Amino acid sequence: MFNLFSKNRNFRNFTLFSAFGGIGRGMFAMFMMWAIHAMYQNPIYTGLAGFMFGAPLVISFVVGPFVDRWNKVRVLRVVEFVKLCAAGLILLAHLYLEVGVWFYLTVILAASIASLFGTPAGTALLPRIVDGDDIVKANALMNMFGIFGGLAIGVVLYRLMQQGADFALVYGVNTAVFVLAVIFSLTLKSGEDKDEKAPSKTYFGDLKSGFAFVKKGVMLPVVFFVTGMTLFSQMTYVNLPMFAQLHLGSASGYILLSALALLGGLVGSWIVGLLASKVDMGRILIIAFVLAGVTRILFVNIIGDNLTRAILIYILYVGLGSAIGILHRALVQKLPPKELISRVDTSIISLSALAGAAGSIVGGFLGTHLANIDYVFIIQGASYIAIGVLLMVSKNIRGLPKITELSKSDE
Repeated sequence: MFNLFSKNRNFRNFTLFSAFGGIGRGMFAMFMMWAIHAMYQNPIYTGLAGFMFGAPLVISFVVGPFVDRWNKVRVLRVVEFVKLCAAGLILLAHLYLEVGVWFYLTVILAASIASLFGTPAGTALLPRIVDGDDIVKANALMNMFGIFGGLAIGVVLYRLMQQGADFALVYGVNTAVFVLAVIFSLTLKSGEDKDEKAPSKTYFGDLKSGFAFVKKGVMLPVVFFVTGMTLFSQMTYVNLPMFAQLHLGSASGYILLSALALLGGLVGSWIVGLLASKVDMGRILIIAFVLAGVTRILFVNIIGDNLTRAILIYILYVGLGSAIGILHRALVQKLPPKELISRVDTSIISLSALAGAAGSIVGGFLGTHLANIDYVFIIQGASYIAIGVLLMVSKNIRGLPKITELSKSDE
């Protein structure tokens, strides 16, 4: 798997760019959620923050045809610069300005709008710089590099915040990481195919072709599991700061769970990179959903009695979720023609974003009104088990072969 990184220079540059960009985005999302919780102690505000992160993605399908027409590398460079500006504004506001919650929510919204273009551009670029049979390995390797860096930064920040470091340090590190992402974006090459089919002459024709592909074959159940997973995971995400405070203490507990999530993602990336060429993708997806649901419920019930065991279960839960995400990206990158990837990706992003926005609002409501916030996490676990059972019923998912045997005829 690491030979791919050493032999393909364009992929190596893209991996480093994606690693720093991913670390920056993760830090921004994680600490903005915690900062809003710490300042206002109100699940409604964290629910609104989650809504601002997810709501713009509802219209992702609008930008898909544009991204398919534009140079993907140029899109990524502009997007990373916008996110650098967002992180820098947060740092300056924290140091020098007295701002309210709506300032933070507006900056979150701006960064989310930039992601409308960045995510599909990155998804579409990867199949242009690696062979199709290496798609899963490439995605897994990119995850691992991002997680290694994020875990190292997370450990340092965890120790500093235990010692009472100010959030200004966090925002400063976040801004510096985005600077590195912008620098590495300058090393990317487009990888565009000269013989690639040109987009149609009409915008709406391109838009329709993306939705048409999503509605057929195996892509339809893929949409189902992505939207379902997003809905229920977002319900718990907006309640994670409060959950961490109740079970593990203040800021350090929240950062601990976030760092453990990175470790779980590393484990999941390594496992799926090894199994994807040996085990049918459909079987991996079904088992991963069921086990993810079981481990989520176990984690919530054990954390109060045995923290060490709960941590191990939590790492496994996150690893399973990471494996599902990698397989989803691989299907989006492998099945559609290259000129359709951004349109297919943004169509799925829009549908899952609707689910995510709904999950944020519902999660904020449940976190405020349920007697025990643990119930929100148990609901998520039960939903994952149900999704796994439903995928088992789907003939298209059950029939998914190994990645090396998957072709566009399987669409």
